[in-house]
Amino acid sequence: MIRTQRIAVLLVGLAACGGPNAGDDTQDIPDAPGQVNAWSTLIDKNWSLQPNSENENELQIITLERDLVVGGIRPIAPPGTHHTLLFRGLSGTNAIYASGVGTGELMFPPGKGLRLTKGTALGVQLHIYNTGDDVLTGLSGVEVLEVDSATVTEEIDMFLPGPKDGDLSIPIGVSTQSGTCTVNQPQTLFALFPHMHQWGVRLKTTLTVGGVDQVLHDADYDFEHQDVKTFTPITLSAGDKIKTECTYNNDTGAPLTYGESSETEMCYSLMYRYPKQNSEFCND
Repeated sequence: MIRTQRIAVLLVGLAACGGPNAGDDTQDIPDAPGQVNAWSTLIDKNWSLQPNSENENELQIITLERDLVVGGIRPIAPPGTHHTLLFRGLSGTNAIYASGVGTGELMFPPGKGLRLTKGTALGVQLHIYNTGDDVLTGLSGVEVLEVDSATVTEEIDMFLPGPKDGDLSIPIGVSTQSGTCTVNQPQTLFALFPHMHQWGVRLKTTLTVGGVDQVLHDADYDFEHQDVKTFTPITLSAGDKIKTECTYNNDTGAPLTYGESSETEMCYSLMYRYPKQNSEFCND
């Protein structure tokens, strides 16, 4: 996963001069709504990668030709797709979906959805990783489940609780890094996407609701199967906290730091919530 501040810089450059990985297309969802509650491709991109290499910034930009209300979302992720990040707007500061290796579909709670309006610019940033000895090609992107607009009363969004980037310093051997944030307005959580890289072995997420701790997730981490976890919605109030603890087994012989590459590390309890908020990161 890549911090969206860096995406903003990348997109400014692409808009100015046109990058080799950038696309500028209209979306391929049918002009008429057609069958509601049917999966269709929102955005995708063909890619090719040389052996034993990676590309952290394979970008595709589209503009929606009609309004769209989404009730579910899932990745198109053939082998080589390390992660997928979907964002709204050319600033790159509004990430709305993320997936990793092995992530399945995410269905939003009844009455909750993602509203995308005609004329909106959408981008997908792909991190492609080829560990083989042959050229690897694929088509990666995002599919959505379109629903009737009248059935959606609240918008969802995504945010990223975890340690601040500069605080993530992983020594050789086994260690645990943590970060706690305080939410500043009411919000209801309904899904969790634990995210680390290759040296992550366990991730724990603890909520403090009304002064009482409750463990939301505490399980071994598998880089090759990064699933999204749904649960009975939990409402947080201003002042409640989210703590993320990431345990690593760093056998590289050198310290690891934060980064987008698979050769670096991350620590996020990536959350989906409603109603939509203005803050994307939660790591105070």
